[in-house]
Formats: sequence, structure tokens, C-alpha cells
Amino acid sequence: MTTVPPASSAPGPASSNRVVDRAVAAIEAIIAERGLTPGARLPSERAMVAMIGTSRGSLREAIGRLSAAGLLSVGPRGTTIAAPLAARWAEGTIAAPLGARIAADPGYGRDVLEVRQGLERQAAFHAARRALPADRDHIRRCFDAMIDSHGSGDAGDEAQADAAFHLAIARASHNAVLHSVMSSMFGLLRSSISDSLEKLYTVPRTFEQLSDQHRRLMETILAGDAEAARDASDAHIQFVETTIRGIDEERARQVRAAALHAPSIPQDRQKSRS
Repeated sequence: MTTVPPASSAPGPASSNRVVDRAVAAIEAIIAERGLTPGARLPSERAMVAMIGTSRGSLREAIGRLSAAGLLSVGPRGTTIAAPLAARWAEGTIAAPLGARIAADPGYGRDVLEVRQGLERQAAFHAARRALPADRDHIRRCFDAMIDSHGSGDAGDEAQADAAFHLAIARASHNAVLHSVMSSMFGLLRSSISDSLEKLYTVPRTFEQLSDQHRRLMETILAGDAEAARDASDAHIQFVETTIRGIDEERARQVRAAALHAPSIPQDRQKSRS
């Protein structure tokens, strides 16, 4: 039986995150141990709470994470259905190594933005053409959650909500390969968005501009206007890329200016130190 140590009665944020992390791992173990394939139902919520040894709240948060990553989906009666675990393979073989490189060299972040533009414009185009009523409702909920997350004081939460919105669009494209690729890059996507938001929010009125762009993207998809949805996606990524490039260039200029005006050490003092 897959078990997770029960959470304390009043865990702090870090402790709560660890409990949810363990619940995520336990759900994945259940899927693997039972050989569940796409479309198979997971045990009921009550059964999984007993199997994992966690609270309903932590279980639901874990399911939410896996759903946002494309590994689970929620059925009409609230039951969860196992999605392909191939995304985990792609995450381990593609996303994880890239994540290490991005951490070592922020320049890779611009490469992620280029990849995002290529993937997300196609996701938006096909979502506008193929989204079902349930997909549209999911996109609306993710948009509302993204807006509500602003001002929480946690950049990670905002990035998570932002990434979930874009993944909801990918899921609505009904292109299994596109959705799997974007899901496997969920960590990179969230990290890219977090880094971008950290810089973008130094510019006044950025949140309002991003909100307008996201709203335009959502509305064109809901209206079924594929061309406009693709254009809205392009405009959003181009805004992020252009704004970040300007911020980086300004910061580099300030560093150069500071170095130019830094007091120099007289030659005689330099010689006396040698």
C-alpha cells in the first residue's frame, strides 16, 4: 500500500508544500503500480485519502497540480482519470537537463520564450477551432485564478497560475502531442514565467497590460476566432520578450555607467600595494 506520513494539524507553508509533494508522488506511484493507462479511473477520493494517509485538501491540491501538468484530468462527476505518464519521461529527459542549463545561464530563458511562441501560437489557433464547452469553462476558471493570484506576494503562485492558464489552452487544442510537449515543459514554463514576471513587474502598469493580453487571448479562443487567437498569442509573447530585452539592456547600461564613474585607485597606491 502506498502511504504518506500524515500532515500535522497546522502545517506552515513549507511543510504543507512537502505534504502535497508527497501526495503527488504517491498518486504517481498508484498509477504506475496499478498499470493504469489513459482513460482509466483512479480510486475514489475517499479511498485515496485512506491509501495515501493525507487530508482531502492536500489530495485535491496534488490532483490539481497533476491536472495542470496534464497528467490527470477531472471528469464530470469529479472523478480523476489517469493521463499518459509519458510527460514525466519527457520532463526527465528533456526539461530537467534544460532546467539546469537555464539556471547556469539566464540567456537560455530567451530560448524558452522562442519555443513558447512557437508552441503557444499553435495551441491558441487549434483551441479556438476545437475547444469544447468544458474546455472553455476550464480556460475561464484558469484565467480567473490567474487574475486572483496577482498581489499574493508569492511570485511562484502567480507563475503557477499563469502557466496553468496557458496549459489549459494547450489542452483545449485537442492535439495530444502538443499538449504532452507543453505539459512536459511545465516546470520550465513556470520558471520562465516566474523570471519574466519578476522583471516585468518592475515596469509600471505591466500587470494591466498582461491582463489585457491574456483576456484578449481568452476571448478570441472562446469566440472561435483561430487567426485572432494566434495573433493574440504572438502579441503576448512578443510583448514579454521585447519588454524583458529592454529591461536587461537598461540594467547592463547602468552597470557600465557605474563602472565608468567608480573611483579609480591612484597609480602610486597601486604600486605600494604590490
